[in-house]
Amino acid sequence: MIRIILPLAVIAALLFAPIFSETVKGSDLGARTDTLTGYDYIANTVDCWRNGTYSIAGDCKPKGELKGLAIFAAVFVSAVAGVLGVIGLLPVIGRLTSFITTLAGVIVIAAIGYYALTQMGGGDDGESLQWGTYLAGGGGLLTLISGLAGIRGR
Repeated sequence: MIRIILPLAVIAALLFAPIFSETVKGSDLGARTDTLTGYDYIANTVDCWRNGTYSIAGDCKPKGELKGLAIFAAVFVSAVAGVLGVIGLLPVIGRLTSFITTLAGVIVIAAIGYYALTQMGGGDDGESLQWGTYLAGGGGLLTLISGLAGIRGR
């Protein structure tokens, strides 16, 4: 059951939790802090997939180039792991789906690590990673551990 909940928690953390904030300086309003979620990066792609256009190019391309693609990859592979986790409740298939859960954990850790490293380098003083980045990375690590435990038969 935990192999279903953890990937869904990673998706929720990426889509709804703040992952990055930056200070925006305007002439009329002065300086304000703008907080971004993962949904800000992949909103176009999610809307295209909801409408049946399964593409990550053109109008459906995530914002932020590779950072947006990394977030989309983490969300997509977590969704696949969550769906296969439901099928994995069957005794024989459980270990096979645990491999997918393990792979999903590795991909989420890699994607969040890439995002964090690219956002930390060379920014202004007002830019910072937010708690959603750490939450999604921790969820990816827990997903990896859960998948490895499932492979062992637990």
